[in-house]
Amino acid sequence: MIAGFITCIVLAFIMIFMGYQIHIKKKLWLIAGYQEDSFVGDQAKLAKLFGIFSYIVGIATFLLPFGLEFWGDISGILYAIFICVGTVGILVWSHMINKPN
Repeated sequence: MIAGFITCIVLAFIMIFMGYQIHIKKKLWLIAGYQEDSFVGDQAKLAKLFGIFSYIVGIATFLLPFGLEFWGDISGILYAIFICVGTVGILVWSHMINKPN
């Protein structure tokens, strides 16, 4: 039980750190599939989008073991749905950003 808490906390801090690197430091090469030569949109918006999503996923991952402890499997199901729907939404939004200014 304690191993699950520690694992989720470590993964949450890694996700938050990666969000910081993308959002604040503008290290866009950390985004899977990003190619600077083929991206024609606003890179600052893309960095903000993926960075904030990474923060949100990190916070949700941090809260996951507490939700599993108090509410049971329903919190794990909601977490999985949130991650899947959020990822699809972020991908659609990033394609909308990829337009010349």
